[in-house]
Amino acid sequence: MKSAEHWLVHDHTRIEFLLGELADACETQNWQIMKRSLKELIKQLKYHMAQEEEVLFPAYDERTGPPHMPTLLLRKEHRDVIKILTELSSVLKVEDLAAAQKLLPELQTAMLQHHEKEEHVFLPMASHILCENREELSRALEDFRLSKDPDYWTV
Repeated sequence: MKSAEHWLVHDHTRIEFLLGELADACETQNWQIMKRSLKELIKQLKYHMAQEEEVLFPAYDERTGPPHMPTLLLRKEHRDVIKILTELSSVLKVEDLAAAQKLLPELQTAMLQHHEKEEHVFLPMASHILCENREELSRALEDFRLSKDPDYWTV
């Protein structure tokens, strides 16, 4: 890893691909692909968000001290995304196309805005603050294992 600014950014690319796949399937009303894509998206996000919330954010908070505003905002955005995913999951179960077409753009906007904040604000700032711990944090992120679904996931 050349720069700590690249922590977990590769996940954003994969997540955005899955969002696109989900939107494409919605356009063609392919419920099977929508359900499969959503299931994979949720799996990827559970792991990605847990890495951030259990490894990266605590390391940042430890170095900066209270009030932890950047990580509190990012955690709140995670919960907002989870809420949309939960609604979308329910909608896909009953194959409600109108509701899916309403929720997908909301999810895409929330995810893209969140990624922008992480990639252009938080990660460069964290990279600077955590530069001394870069190798240790990189290893912790690479070795991270999700032992169970975090409590805040409802889907």
